[in-house]
Amino acid sequence: MSKDGQNPQHKQTVFSRFTRLESELDCLLLAVKNMLADYREFHPDFPINPGEDADEDPEEVARKELKTLCGHRSRFGGNFSQLEARLNGKLEETSFDAYTATQIDLEDLNEILNTETASLPLVELDPEYFEKIDEYDVQAGQFGASEIPILIPIQVEDDIVIYWDPLADYYDNENEDPVEMTLSETTFLRLWSRAERARWTLWIDGQEQKKMAEFMETDQ
Repeated sequence: MSKDGQNPQHKQTVFSRFTRLESELDCLLLAVKNMLADYREFHPDFPINPGEDADEDPEEVARKELKTLCGHRSRFGGNFSQLEARLNGKLEETSFDAYTATQIDLEDLNEILNTETASLPLVELDPEYFEKIDEYDVQAGQFGASEIPILIPIQVEDDIVIYWDPLADYYDNENEDPVEMTLSETTFLRLWSRAERARWTLWIDGQEQKKMAEFMETDQ
C-alpha cells in the first residue's frame, strides 16, 4: 500500500483516523500519536506502537509511553528538543529513522508528503497563527503568547496547504469528525518561517541510508 499525500482518498482516511484532543497541553502528544498511527497503517512492521505490549489498560500504558517519548510534563505540555533522539532510540537497529529539518521549503514538504516510505510530517508555526484562523479562538488563560502551534500537513495543492490542527477538533463541539483546516501557501510559509526554529519539520522514513541533504539542513 502506498502513501500519497496528494491522494484525496488517503486524505479523507487520514482525517477519519485521527483522534481528538482531551487537553490543550496534549497537542504534541496527540500529534505524535496520530502521526505514528497513520504510519503504521502503511508500514505494519514499524516497531513503535504505544500500548501494544500492555497487560492491562493499553490506553493508559500508551499515554505513559507517549508522554515519555514527547518529554511531556504536567502544565507544560510536550518538548520538541529531544523528540527525534527519543524516536531514534526506539528505532535503533531497524530500517526506520526519525528526521528533523529546518529551513526546508514547500517543495521539500510536498516531496515528503509524496514519498511512499515517509510518514506525514509534523511542523511548528509562529503563534501568530492563532490570529490568522477563523475556526476557533484560543481562550485567555489557557495559552501564553509563546505557545507553539503544532500541525500535521496532509496535502499541498492549488496554492493551499491542507492540514490537521489538534486544537481545531478540541474547540469544535458540533462535529464528531476531525476538522480539515487550510491555509494559503503564502500564509503557511510565512508563519512556518517565523517560528522559533524556522520551518522546523519532523517525520519518519523507512529508506535505509537516506541522504537528507537533498531535503534540508538537519538539526543536530
